[in-house]
Amino acid sequence: MNTLFESPEVVHNIPEDTARLTVLDENITGIVAQIVLALKNDQVVLVRGVTQKNADDMMFNVAQNFGLDHKLEVEAGFASVKGHRENVGKYFMTVNKRDDYHFIPAHCEGSSRMRMQLASFYAVENTTDGGSSILLNINDASPEWSIQRELVKKCKLGNKKLSQYETMKLKMMHGIELPADLLTDADVIISNDVSPVDGVSLFNVLEQLRKVHSVILDRDCYAYWDTVASYDFDSGTGYFDLLRNCDLLKIPDGVNDFTALDNAYARRVWKSGTHYPSLFKSKLTQQLMAGDLVFMNNLSWAHSTSNWNPGSGRRKVLAAFA
Repeated sequence: MNTLFESPEVVHNIPEDTARLTVLDENITGIVAQIVLALKNDQVVLVRGVTQKNADDMMFNVAQNFGLDHKLEVEAGFASVKGHRENVGKYFMTVNKRDDYHFIPAHCEGSSRMRMQLASFYAVENTTDGGSSILLNINDASPEWSIQRELVKKCKLGNKKLSQYETMKLKMMHGIELPADLLTDADVIISNDVSPVDGVSLFNVLEQLRKVHSVILDRDCYAYWDTVASYDFDSGTGYFDLLRNCDLLKIPDGVNDFTALDNAYARRVWKSGTHYPSLFKSKLTQQLMAGDLVFMNNLSWAHSTSNWNPGSGRRKVLAAFA
């Protein structure tokens, strides 16, 4: 058992680098252009004193500069489809629900299939004794990416030939794009209990992680997708150790096993053997205040949240993605 009182197996050394943060005031001239420039330099941008309506407008204008305005509208339109988020305003939505004392481990929103490029977070209020936003800049050169795997759905056709309608149905229902998502010998099958579609066998598999193109940085890069980070036991352990070593962890009475605090623990299916600190160059730790608006590259920065003591205050942070 991993207890809260054991010394961590890995001593984390992910340096805090405030030079990677650009802080702006909402009322400065040409703010959108400054946000865009900072993002192109792989900075995180924090804008102070923003109203919720202006947060929507600013997010749209920034997304539009990168040709992501349509994707922003699509993601906002799908916000409540799965029932775990609610739309708030035009583009922002509630974040995933969590139980008391849960932390949200570091991840990039979405998957390599969704390819969300831009992430934004808006603080309506945050008066808790924790709930810090911890943003981690991905180290693209790390050899650890070679052992990362992403949980995806794939299919095996056998001798079956699909019609155009059946191919589109697979894409709409399961995100399977043919022929890219045909099962290969290199895939690690986790389960094949996914309901077949039109007689096609579907599998949950771990596939080798691949780079995707960042329109913000204009280069290919690795992203620590939710479909990577949330299925690896070592990701949860690594983030727990990071919080503990940074003195950001709140521990409820009577809890000795850290897995009770991990919001993603129930989804984890394998151990990658990852040396967690090697995935990141640096981090930024921010206790967001009411009116704070954050912009970041969703591929090159992973986001996460520390936990807090229930009843210590109220925290409402919204998210938007494009």
